[in-house]
This record gives sequence, structure tokens and C-alpha cells, in this order.
Amino acid sequence: MRRQSGVALIAVMMVVALVVVIAVSMSGRLQLQLQRQLNLMERQQALWLALGAEEFSRQLLKTSIAGKETVNLSQPWAAEGATFPVEQGSISGKITDLQGCFNLNALQLPAKNGSGQNGQNSDAERNRDGEQNRNSEQNANGEGQNSAADNNPEQNRNNQQLAARNNRTGQQATPAQQAMQRLLEQSASDLSMPAEYLVARLTDWLDADNQLQSAGGAEENDYAALEFPYYSANSLMVSKSELRQILDVTPADYALVAPLVCVIPQQSLLQLNVNTVTEAQAAVLAGMIPGLALDDAQSLISGRPEKGFDSLDQFWASSQLSGLAIPDDVKTMFSVKSRFFQAELTVQLADSSFKLTSVFKVDDNQAVQVVARRFGGPG
Repeated sequence: MRRQSGVALIAVMMVVALVVVIAVSMSGRLQLQLQRQLNLMERQQALWLALGAEEFSRQLLKTSIAGKETVNLSQPWAAEGATFPVEQGSISGKITDLQGCFNLNALQLPAKNGSGQNGQNSDAERNRDGEQNRNSEQNANGEGQNSAADNNPEQNRNNQQLAARNNRTGQQATPAQQAMQRLLEQSASDLSMPAEYLVARLTDWLDADNQLQSAGGAEENDYAALEFPYYSANSLMVSKSELRQILDVTPADYALVAPLVCVIPQQSLLQLNVNTVTEAQAAVLAGMIPGLALDDAQSLISGRPEKGFDSLDQFWASSQLSGLAIPDDVKTMFSVKSRFFQAELTVQLADSSFKLTSVFKVDDNQAVQVVARRFGGPG
């Protein structure tokens, strides 16, 4: 009898232990589900607050520039450090002019005649071009047959660059390419590569074909040969963070270049607003005007009227620009108005934060529309 009661007691203890384990497991899962639901609710609340801040920014832009002949940094939209309290948190943000920096998409070359839509070649054309490039590489090396160097990505890259140099048709760099190179030479002398190489690689990243535009460029084959390969975009950028994907661009390179550039989604427009470029971005102004020294560009911006220049004629009459022979195609890259803006919004809610970056476009009727959104950190 005692043995049976002992067995029964052990069985009861095992059942109790099992029930406790199940209860603890259920409690843990319940806590996890509750926390997950709270996180989803907080995120949804933060999203709606961010969208509300976006609408506020849109209305602020609309009222700030309505009926104005110029866009400048004295207008309400340009106020910095705006923070608004909300329940359990706050909303902060700023609006910047995307025409106060260098639009990387402006480096895209026009579509070639005879190409497909947006300048893209057919597969047959690409194969033929690839065969021509291979023949050029062989001729450049003085070889008529494939050599061991064909299996060497670095050697192939050098051969492609040499072939590109030999096969160039003498096409001059576009004003945007020249401006970008001058910008880099004046403000980013510590780049890990020559300025013209970065300009060439950006151009190849943006163009629709797989042909090197010039020596120093990089196309799909170069990215495919990397340890962790990926495709080149062959289209306009959507974020300046794509700059990190350009061949051989280091974090230090990105830190040097990023503050001076921006990306206007689906737009190759390069038209700098002389009223919104800041002194910290003087290299952009110096790069876009041939012969303008960086110190003179900084002086020109710091001495700008409080409400900006009333017209481009007033800007070109500045003493820092006297004596400079500025081509007409360069003058078309400047304006006293802007059509594209970016709002960087942050919602701080309890212990979490939510970031939204919105791009606005002002149309011919002064209506302001949201043309792009990005969730997360700025890019």
C-alpha cells in the first residue's frame, strides 16, 4: 500500500510539474504576443503621425512659395529645428531644397540614336558589342587568341578600359560631368580614386547600356566579378545611398561626397537654386561655374542678400563672378526658383522612433505633390 501511494504521489508531482511548465510557456507566449501587438500599434500610430507631419510640410511649402518670384532660405519652409510635442513623444523634421545640391541623376547620358527605349540595346546588340570589345582587348594586347589573362578579372578590367579609351568617338564630357568632376576635385581631394573615375562610374551606373563610357568606368561585368556580385542599376537612382554601391567607393568616400549631392527621383534635372545652396555646399557652386574658386563661392554665398537674389541677372552681376567667361549652357543650370523639395521627418514615440523621408514636387500651377516616400533613415 505504501509503495502504491508513493507511486501516486510521484505521478501527481509530475502532473503538477507538467502543468507548471505549460502555464509558464503559455504565459511567456502571451507576453510575447502582447508586446508584439503593442509594437504594431505603436508603429501604426507613428506612421499616421508621420503622414500627418508630411501633410503639414506639404501645406507649409505650398503657402511659403505661393505667388513668390523666388525660393529662398528666409521663407517659412526653410526653418530648422522644428519640434512638435505629441502624446508620449514628439515629431521633428526639416525641409531641404533638392535643387540646392548636385543631382546625381543629371550624370545620365541621353539615349543613343538607334537604341531601344531609354537607350537600352537588344540582346543581339549587346552580344555584338561584347564581341567587339573582346576583339579590341585582344588587339590592345597584341594577341589573336584568348590568353590566361581572360580569366583574370583585374586584367580584363584593364583591357576593357583600354578598349574604351581606344574606341571613344571623341564625345566631350557633358556640362554635368564636368561640373561633378570639378566639384570632387575641389572638395573631395582625399577620394580613394581619381575624380574622373568616380564620374565615369556614376555615368555607367546610370546609363542604360553595358558599354564603358570612358576609361575608369565600371559596367555589369565589373560588378559581376566581385566576391559578392550584384547588378549595376542601368537606370536613374532613387536614393543617394546608391553611391555606396559604385565600384570601389569606400565609406570614407561616401562621407566626403554625400553632403554635397542628392537624388531627385526619376529626374535628370540639374538646375541649382542660387538662393538655397548653403555655404557648406559652396563646392557645388564652385564646381558648376568654371573658373570659380572655392573661397569665392563661399564668399558669394555668405554675402548673399537675406532674401536671396531677386533674379539671375543680379546673381551674375556679383563681384566674385566678374571676369569669368561663363558659357550659355552653364548658365542654364541655375535658377532662383525650385520645384523639388525633401522633408525628413522623425516621430519619437515612447522608446521607439519612426523616420519618413518624403519628396515633393511643385507643378506649374503651384500645387505641391508627394512624388516619393522612403521609410527608415535618410538616403
